[in-house]
Amino acid sequence: MRHSTWTGIESSPVALRLYRSYRKLPASVRAPMRWVSMPRWYLALAYIRRVADGRVLSGPFAGMRLELSPVSSRHLLGYVLGTQELELRDAVESIVRRGYATIINIGAADGYYAIGLARRLPSAEVVGFEALTEHHAPLRRAARANGVAARFRLEGFCDPAGLKRELESARQPALVIADIEGGERELLDPRKVSALCRVDLLVETHDALAPGCTDLLIERFAATHAIERIRGCPRTLGDFPGAALPLLRQLMPGTALELMNERRKGAQEWLFLRSKEPPPPIFTRRTERLGGIRVAASHI
Repeated sequence: MRHSTWTGIESSPVALRLYRSYRKLPASVRAPMRWVSMPRWYLALAYIRRVADGRVLSGPFAGMRLELSPVSSRHLLGYVLGTQELELRDAVESIVRRGYATIINIGAADGYYAIGLARRLPSAEVVGFEALTEHHAPLRRAARANGVAARFRLEGFCDPAGLKRELESARQPALVIADIEGGERELLDPRKVSALCRVDLLVETHDALAPGCTDLLIERFAATHAIERIRGCPRTLGDFPGAALPLLRQLMPGTALELMNERRKGAQEWLFLRSKEPPPPIFTRRTERLGGIRVAASHI
């Protein structure tokens, strides 16, 4: 659904009631209705799916196989196009250069970052937390399809106790990525999880759902982290992956631009927080024999 269409529906109680009635119809009825109501949009979707064949077309995770939920596959084509959250491309490349040993992705959803970073960081262990169980089977299939299943572990809802356990056992350096629709306000609190002070974080903030959340997180981590504040920006036709989909950009430029719309309410921001505290040294154990006695020595 086009972002402008959905905004119009949300703003009208009558339209919203009609939409909810439409959602109750069988899928076999809804599908042809969508094609009739927005033929250009669904023609573009069909073309993209055919060209992409289940892979991301551009961006930092180009080539990744991704199994999107039905909602994402219709309304968030930026994941397939590779333009989703393109404001974070520099942050993603910085993450890859740092070579994190552990990635903890809270709010893994369709696996764009969890699976994508597992591919880009072949030595990293990735833990995905996702509260919606309908995402679990597609996430596991995507991990297998991309050859990262052995390094990917999936958990359910993440609470402070669970995050604390993961961080205490994580190989360093570790990174936390969070996109939890306002839940970051309660979860990402160093008073509850002190280990957050010693790891890096990439957080999507949701002030529309948790007012003042961005400024609160900045206040919490200002003493322990260098903070980069990243703001969302409008998409342009130049952002569209024209090399992979030249006909779509040429023949339907308006639709191509709308396909990259991420359906956000208000201004979107992210925080990239890099810990000022160096990670703890990594110790290995070596067993030696001294005069017939076995001695275990620790070495940095």
